[in-house]
Amino acid sequence: MSIALSNGSNIFVLLLLLLSTFSQSACAAGSNSSLEKGRPPNILLIVADDLGFNDLGAYGGEISTPNLDSLASEGVQLTNFHAGQTCSLSRAMLLSGTDSHLAGLGSMTETLHASRDRRLGKAGYEGFLNSSVASLGEVFQDAGYRTYVTGKWHLGSDEQTGPPARGFDKSWVLLDGGAGHLSDQALIGPPARARYRENGAPVTPPEDFYSSRFYSEKLIEYMRADQDDSRPFFAYLAFTAPHWPLQAPEKSVERFRGRYDAGYEALHDERLERMQRLGLIDSDVEPAALPRKASTWERLSDAERSAESKKMEIYAAMVSDMDIYIGQVMDYLELTGELDSTLIVFLSDNGPEGSLFEPTSWPVLAQWVAACCDNSIDNMGRASSYLWTGSGWAWVSAAPYRGAKGAAFEGGLRVPAIVSYPSLSTADRRSDAFLTIMDIMPTLLEAAGLDRPGVRFRDRNVLPMRGKSMLPLLVGESQTVHEPTESFGWELWGQAAIRHGNWKLVKSPAIGQPAWQLFDLNADPTEGTNVVAEYPEKFDLLESLWREYSGEVGLLDVDWWDE
Repeated sequence: MSIALSNGSNIFVLLLLLLSTFSQSACAAGSNSSLEKGRPPNILLIVADDLGFNDLGAYGGEISTPNLDSLASEGVQLTNFHAGQTCSLSRAMLLSGTDSHLAGLGSMTETLHASRDRRLGKAGYEGFLNSSVASLGEVFQDAGYRTYVTGKWHLGSDEQTGPPARGFDKSWVLLDGGAGHLSDQALIGPPARARYRENGAPVTPPEDFYSSRFYSEKLIEYMRADQDDSRPFFAYLAFTAPHWPLQAPEKSVERFRGRYDAGYEALHDERLERMQRLGLIDSDVEPAALPRKASTWERLSDAERSAESKKMEIYAAMVSDMDIYIGQVMDYLELTGELDSTLIVFLSDNGPEGSLFEPTSWPVLAQWVAACCDNSIDNMGRASSYLWTGSGWAWVSAAPYRGAKGAAFEGGLRVPAIVSYPSLSTADRRSDAFLTIMDIMPTLLEAAGLDRPGVRFRDRNVLPMRGKSMLPLLVGESQTVHEPTESFGWELWGQAAIRHGNWKLVKSPAIGQPAWQLFDLNADPTEGTNVVAEYPEKFDLLESLWREYSGEVGLLDVDWWDE
């Protein structure tokens, strides 16, 4: 359902209030004119890592997430929001407002640095957020904002590509794509340790490290140190939860003991029923089937069921804890009188971890886990364990949609997203307008009264943003952001899609589907029926749009197995 306000006069009043609050003194990057004529809003941008579409309570999940649910009910809950296929691709689009193939992350940083990847170093495949784009941090910094980032960076690891070089005054970040949540364990190791940097200098986490708590408290620490600074802030809180390895304090996991003993299918049905009751999906939607790689619950042994249940308990604890620490950040803002002046955006960076990222897909990692980690039931979730949720639970988290992280199906792309600005809150607002992660940057800039960067920025040429501002939709002036004639593409490791209106072409060679499949998302939102034979003219149109998209973003084809 789309956003609807009671009448045109209400829309007009809301717009006047918004514009006066945000200050419409359009200022070029680097100018303080907007601050002189009226203080723009603070911006708090929060990103979860590998969170599924329905994991939050507001989206149908059973996990306790009261703070995010409150943001959803008080702000605008987005139900048709699309991110990239994996972490670094989404972060590149989020901080640049353009396609990852243009911003330097045409593929994952890790695979781009593999010696046999022939694309490494070519335009759009640098493996870091390149200089061809202006970053959100840079634009806000030049506009006079205080700028902070804590958590996952994954956009570059040297002095020229780290947060200080891309516009952040203060930063405490994980450079890599993942790490232990209770220690400095690297994503794959030992002897490797996770690489952390504070303001560009190497640091190690404290002995009592817990990622979600630490990143939130570090952000509060930065804001508290600057509490006498009257300038607004742009804060980017980038959690690594619930990205694998699944780890959380035992007292957090204990809250969910036994909750998932009924298995995948039972939880899947439970969430679908709740989503229908919330009006998130229609009762006649045919949900995607359990992936072939996942065994049905009844076919698992008792020991396997115990292990699977425990994994989901840990995952739920990580999601719930993330919500708790988001609440602590909000409490601090309320205590300091900043909450009502803060525009909050929350989203996940991609769909849940599924079959493309299980240990069996990475033999070296699987061997290390088997040899070096203690994944016994009693030790699961501790710092010395190393676990994935796997394709069964990913199927639940992405329901009713098909696919998971890495795939170009809706389950890999469609994610929860919430925008909240307390002084304009209206209960139970929701939008099903098609949106993308590239729309965040232009939205935040317009909200702050800032011009988009021009072709020259900080003495370099930069590309224009491909996203559009969502602000008219958020205040009820419009029910859409993108025209049905627009097309949108995704690609990673040969997993690709092109969307035009409600029509979508998808191919996924990693799961044995190298040929294009055509889906009518209006009739088949879960991509269950390939209609390429019935609509050859639509296939031809979308295939030509794919070629057009590929040319525009400089896509360099590579076979999945070449990486």
